[in-house]
Amino acid sequence: MGFFDIFKPKKNELLDLINQLNKNSFPKGEMDFIAATDVVLHILNNSIDRVEARNIAVKSITLSRITKEFTVDRLKKHLAGYCIQHFNEYQIDIFYNYLAFLSVVNLMFNKSPSDLVRQGDTWLLPE
Repeated sequence: MGFFDIFKPKKNELLDLINQLNKNSFPKGEMDFIAATDVVLHILNNSIDRVEARNIAVKSITLSRITKEFTVDRLKKHLAGYCIQHFNEYQIDIFYNYLAFLSVVNLMFNKSPSDLVRQGDTWLLPE
């Protein structure tokens, strides 16, 4: 063990944190993962595969939950790291609006991705 190893979080603690974030963001498990993946596929007109869409959905939803001030610019910086080439400006705006709406309905009504319904390029809570 090196001197700086004392400053590194233990892998189990990091995994526990990731699992807790996933439980909060995707409380219905696979059903929520599928719903969020479907949103990304819809926004990108099915131009990528499900695995990549799921990766984008999970990372972006998690980021939107842990970032104090989540903005369109913050989303662009995040996507620039690995997948922005798939998005145009309009698609980024739609994705941002989805993520922002999802965060609000999660906080106010404890709703998750699978609880939302799509109407055109917007998402709603069913009555």
